[in-house]
Amino acid sequence: MLTKRLRELQRAGLLKSAPARRGTPRSYLLTPAGRELEPLIMGLAVWGQNWARDMCFDDLDPGFLAWSMHMSLDTARMPSGRTVLGFEFSNAPRDCRRFWLVNEDGEVDMCLKDPGFEVDVHVRSDLRRFIEAWRGMRDLRAEIRAGRIKLSGPPALTRRFPEWLKLSQLAPFPRRRPGRENSLAAASAS
Repeated sequence: MLTKRLRELQRAGLLKSAPARRGTPRSYLLTPAGRELEPLIMGLAVWGQNWARDMCFDDLDPGFLAWSMHMSLDTARMPSGRTVLGFEFSNAPRDCRRFWLVNEDGEVDMCLKDPGFEVDVHVRSDLRRFIEAWRGMRDLRAEIRAGRIKLSGPPALTRRFPEWLKLSQLAPFPRRRPGRENSLAAASAS
């Protein structure tokens, strides 16, 4: 699914594929046309965060989540060398229930197949709950403390995981539309 979307964006002239080193995943860069769209897309995204209907199950896209998270890890706070984060989501489609983020000294790769490295921090959660925490509607640290988002790995790393994971760019924008997500955000803020 992600590969199909990336090809469509390339054909539209919004992305270009960067040459990949042997054994590494292909990377993509925005073209000038893609960069010009950024403020327009961000404006629509903020409007959606404020006013769109509450997410339904079909809106939960683990591929988009993985891509977004890989673009926004705070690698400066992560240990030097390689750090592997493994994610496993219940209630996600079988073909994208698991993914990995591999940070190697500030270079982050997103893997939909096991990259073959030992996982440093394993994250397990219900997909909706994790997306709601990532979008700022739930308190990520509170969800981890309550065991609803489960982390396993060395305690020195699992304690720091919330520092590494930057929330969605839209997390600072409050929901304005009444509904379940607005109620969640209000409860999380109190």
